[in-house]
This record gives sequence, structure tokens and C-alpha cells, in this order.
Amino acid sequence: MSKHIAFFNFPAFGHINPNLGVVQELVGRGHRVTCTATDHFAPAIEACGAEPVRYTSVFGDYYTSPFTAETVKGEGMRSFREATTLAEAVEDFYAKDLPDVVVYDFMAWGARFFAAKHDLPAVRLFPSYGANEAFAIHEKFPMAEMSDPQVRDMLTELEAHLPSTGLPGTTAMEFLTKIEDLGIVFLPREFHYDGDSFDERFVFAGPCLGDRSAFQGSWQPSGDGDRPVLLISLGTAATGRPEFFPMAVEAFKDSEWEVVMAVGDHVDPAELGELPSHFHVSRRVPQLDVLGHASLFITHGGMNSTMESLHNGVPMVVVPQMNEQRANGLRVEELGLGRLLPAADTTVESLRKYAAEVHADQSVKDRVTALQSRMHEVEGPAVAADAIEGFLASGR
Repeated sequence: MSKHIAFFNFPAFGHINPNLGVVQELVGRGHRVTCTATDHFAPAIEACGAEPVRYTSVFGDYYTSPFTAETVKGEGMRSFREATTLAEAVEDFYAKDLPDVVVYDFMAWGARFFAAKHDLPAVRLFPSYGANEAFAIHEKFPMAEMSDPQVRDMLTELEAHLPSTGLPGTTAMEFLTKIEDLGIVFLPREFHYDGDSFDERFVFAGPCLGDRSAFQGSWQPSGDGDRPVLLISLGTAATGRPEFFPMAVEAFKDSEWEVVMAVGDHVDPAELGELPSHFHVSRRVPQLDVLGHASLFITHGGMNSTMESLHNGVPMVVVPQMNEQRANGLRVEELGLGRLLPAADTTVESLRKYAAEVHADQSVKDRVTALQSRMHEVEGPAVAADAIEGFLASGR
């Protein structure tokens, strides 16, 4: 039976891209799917056959941050403001057509407000690490101290707000640490820290990748293919390292690589000056297409990029910009899937050295290929859609 399934998104590429394949799968099964989206992400939602529920985000078109120590302390308050904005913005849209279930990104707190207010069942999505009684990534790799005044202010405001959403008597920490009856994790279990501690409430769907060419375009290598492809990107969220890209140009300008470099909002590509013919530089690239041809990925280590790289069998050099990305880089290195290059140690020479070493290491390639094969054995969108349909059928 067709259901109305409402996805509540956090407006960031690394949070929305992982669930697009699931949205497309559910639409293909005949469900009506609506998805919160800023104007920037609405075309991606529509390309999946779902209906965007547009709103104006506190973060603008999509989330960015310089990830300095001070801004990180304030991210909790920005996320709370985003949550209240989102919950209020969707009320009119859903007033006469409440969904059968709310499926929400773990950072989209506004979905929790909305679901509690209307007594709706909820499913939690984890585009990064899941959280249970035994494991939480912010405890292993804290971004901000809970005792920090800005964090405490956010917790106080959140707790004061909860009664108005139908959650009287719930503390801020109870709200933030609640475990839903169903959580879908967009990672393979073997990549997850403490993966064996997650019970039947959690489904490891792995990266749920779909065809994004309709809204991202496509890419093919140039020339006769005699150069291996190197993708370089620091993602879309971090904006604090414009000096990295001139460094990368210097490192690989005389190299064997065909270099595809996405600079995002970090720098204007024109500022990099005249580039060698084997460089292709733009603000954004169709990453899945490029990774389909790449031999190496120099990445910030966002989970979305990490999973896409592994799904395409591409080893990594991880240059993290924040603590969670450092966690991913450490995991990549621990599992022998690439190398971690700390931001403080990143130089022209170290970029060149790490890229050469990882590319030449057959044992890294073998481990990446083995994990890629296991990931391909799981039809992620179907696994996630089955779990959501099973949840609805259970009446939980």
C-alpha cells in the first residue's frame, strides 16, 4: 500500500546526497515522498521523483563553516535555530496531509519537533556514524566541550523549547541521545567504529548511491587516457583553507596525473592563474563520475566522500578539516585504505609524497577493492527502503 513518507533533511551536501538513492527507490515503489529542501537542493529532490518542501534555512542555500574553534562552539545554537525554523516552516505544507512516517537526518532536529507535536513515528538516518548506548562519535572525537558556555546556552534553550513540541519533561540530553526504533546507517558495518555494538534497531545500508547526472552533469577523462586521474576536493562544508589549492597545483603541476580539482567556495578558480593542460579546476564536479575514473582521491575525508571513494574502489589521502573528518581519516588509515595527512603537516612535498606512496601501494589497492566488493553486495537503497516499509508495517 502506498504511503506518504516525509524526509527531513539537514541542508548540506554530505547529508542530503546519501539519502537520494533511498528517496528514488521509495518513489519507484509507488510511495509519495516529500523532502524538505532549500532552493539549491530542490532540483535534486525533483530528479528523484519526490516533491520538495521548500524553506529558507538559517544556513542559507547549504551549510558551510570555517570550522575554527570559536565557530564550532556556536554550531549547536545555529543547529537549534535551524531546527525551530524548519519545524515552523513545514506546518502549513503538512497541515492537511500529515505523512505516515517522518524519516529524518540525525542533524535535522526540527523533524523531531514536528514528529513529536503530531505524534508521528520516526526513523533516523545516519549519513555518518550511528549512535547507540555504547558509541557516539562526539565522545570519541569531541568537536566542542559540553561545558562551554555557548554549548550550555544552546542546551538551555533547547530544553525550554521541548514542552511546546509535545515533549514535556524531556531533558536536552535525553532529546539529543534518543535512540529510535529504527536507524539507518549509510556505512558498511566493518567501516564503523565499534560496529558490532549496534543491534537490530540499526540497519547498515552502506552508501545508497544513485544516478545524479540529471542535476550534477557528467565527466569523462580527456586525451587518450594515458594519465591516471587524481581527484582533489575539500568538500563543500569547510571554507577555511584557501591556501591548500595553490599548494596542490604546485605539487602536481609537473606530475603524471590528470588532475580534477573542485575548489568549492574556498577560492575563485581564476585566482589560481594559468594552469597546466592536465588540470581541470572548477567550483564543483560530478564527483561520482570522476571517482568512476579516478586512481586516487585527495579528500577532506567527509563521510560522503569517503564512502563514494570506497564504493568506486579508489584509495585516499585524507586531509581533514575538522574532528569528525579526522576520525574518518584515522579509520581509513587503520583499515589500510589510504593515508591520513594532518592539515598541519600538509605541504607541497607531503602532498606529492603521500599521493605517490598510496598510489604505488598494492596492498592498499587490494584492501580497497575487497571492501568495494563487499559494499557492492549490498543493494543499499533497497535495504533502506525495505527497512522503512517494514517499520511502517510493524505499526511502531
